[in-house]
Amino acid sequence: MILVLGATGTVGRPAVEELVEQGRRVRALSRAPERANLPEKAEVLQGSVSDGASVVAALEGVRSVFAILSGNVAGQATALAEAVAGAAPVREGRLEHLVLLSSASVLHPLEHGIAADHRRAEEAVRAVGVPWTFLRPGPFHSNSTWWAEGIRETGVARCLIGNQPGAPIDESDIAAAAVAVLTEEGHEGRAYELTGPEVITSAEQVRVIGTVLGRDLGFEVAPPEHVVDVFTAITGDREAAVTNVRALHSPQVPWAQAKDTVERLTGRPPRPFREWARDNADLFR
Repeated sequence: MILVLGATGTVGRPAVEELVEQGRRVRALSRAPERANLPEKAEVLQGSVSDGASVVAALEGVRSVFAILSGNVAGQATALAEAVAGAAPVREGRLEHLVLLSSASVLHPLEHGIAADHRRAEEAVRAVGVPWTFLRPGPFHSNSTWWAEGIRETGVARCLIGNQPGAPIDESDIAAAAVAVLTEEGHEGRAYELTGPEVITSAEQVRVIGTVLGRDLGFEVAPPEHVVDVFTAITGDREAAVTNVRALHSPQVPWAQAKDTVERLTGRPPRPFREWARDNADLFR
């Protein structure tokens, strides 16, 4: 049995679907099982990572866990680790593998809040004492939906993270990599950096979206000072916002080069951005 935490998101859902298609027994934890809309053959239990009792109950009969966390990633990972470490499947050696969706930001040479948060999450998972694997993707293709409102209303995409080249990844490829790691042997104790197949700037992504829409779109990079204000309004932590913006605007981002990790894990190349843009064009119309 494989337990997926965060099963209704953009990575968790395709992972559950692929596992079910392979005939694997899958259990998912959801705050609202009646609205989860997961495959019929997936068992869906009510609960969340922040509810340790629900996590412990969901672990019964489980051999592998795929944890997809959001928001306060370090806090969620700590809560998850505390719940898992004290559960009978761990004490009795029945839980064999814990896979965490981390972030390539942990490899960033500049210190910043996002990287620190994910590093603490990885440390919490390591401390459980169960064989682990970390998946470290860079930016997702779907991050481009941040521009959707501006494209729809003004025909201009205003980018908050600069225009540095990088190799963003499709969430379905992250899910496929996770499925491979969960269902094959030899991945324990490994950390995999995941990227898409091409290095592309934000401006080039906008041009791809424009081509798909048949529109000539504009592109602007928001001033870093404005981005700091935006991030501070979201988190309430201006110091962290400053370090995050500095890192995101740096040319030293770890995802500046395309890696072949996805193809090595899954046996197929990852999807280019143009395919994601074509499949999701209605978001920008």
